[in-house]
Amino acid sequence: MINGTHHILLIEDNPGDVRLIKEALRVHSVDFELTQVEKADDAIRAVAAYQSNDPALPDLILVDYNLPRGDAADVLSAVAKNPALAGIPKAVVTSSLAPKDREQAMTLGADCFINKPADLDGFLKEVGSSIAALLRQPAN
Repeated sequence: MINGTHHILLIEDNPGDVRLIKEALRVHSVDFELTQVEKADDAIRAVAAYQSNDPALPDLILVDYNLPRGDAADVLSAVAKNPALAGIPKAVVTSSLAPKDREQAMTLGADCFINKPADLDGFLKEVGSSIAALLRQPAN
């Protein structure tokens, strides 16, 4: 089990994927509190509002690549502009297999590009283990 409650900012517009991510975290014994945002512009405002001493500062930022009113690149760019979020792991969780999307996300500061497997068992195993691994990393 990964110790402590982890505050996760999830930027995802698909309710089914939100449920799957929550279940993947449970399967991997991650104790979490989730803040969810559905649209890129709302996510940009949310990440801009974090302050260094904010008790709600996330331990991890998960962002879907394709979002209403923008995409992961827009969100990751906004995250990079907020020094309070420096050192917080960021992962893109997406069904995109496009190398250009992966390259762009990594260039903009994503620590991980997680592909959403189409099957339930694969999703729970692969997405959950990738997120759990990010949460185990020491803070920068």
